Amino acid sequence: MTLFDVLALGLILLTTLVAMMRGLVGEIASLLCWVVAFVGAKLLAAPVADMAFTTMQPRALAVSLSYVMVFGVLWIIQRLMRTVITSALKSIGLGGVNRMLGACFGAIKGIIIVTLVVLICSFTDLPKSPVWRDSFTAGMFERLAMVAVPYLPSFLADKLNSPSV
Repeated sequence: MTLFDVLALGLILLTTLVAMMRGLVGEIASLLCWVVAFVGAKLLAAPVADMAFTTMQPRALAVSLSYVMVFGVLWIIQRLMRTVITSALKSIGLGGVNRMLGACFGAIKGIIIVTLVVLICSFTDLPKSPVWRDSFTAGMFERLAMVAVPYLPSFLADKLNSPSV
């Protein structure tokens, strides 16, 4: 077992434990929270800047400040909604199921993160190192990363240094 194996399995274990503590609803709500906050801030930053910061110059500063404000407000609102939904699930007796499904979601998320790291590392010479070649799990993650290669732009796919990815 090499350092790669320890780090990969440690990351998967960490994401599994965190997701188990938060539960499936908390994990999905957290993911949606970030997406909605980013998209909402992008869509609403200019209109909010026009309403709230009419005299602020330069306009880019007003829009940037509006972006941060809208992002923060949307994130807080969704965080409160996540807390209410998780509490409701716990009160009706589905807290254990929520946590178990959250652990499964966390394990999948950890595997995806490690696979993306392997894909990024395949642009370097790291896959040729002994730590990587002697690893028990690197081959599995390289095979998973191969699934993503057809979706990469051709100029990136041509630069892969790992023969198996």
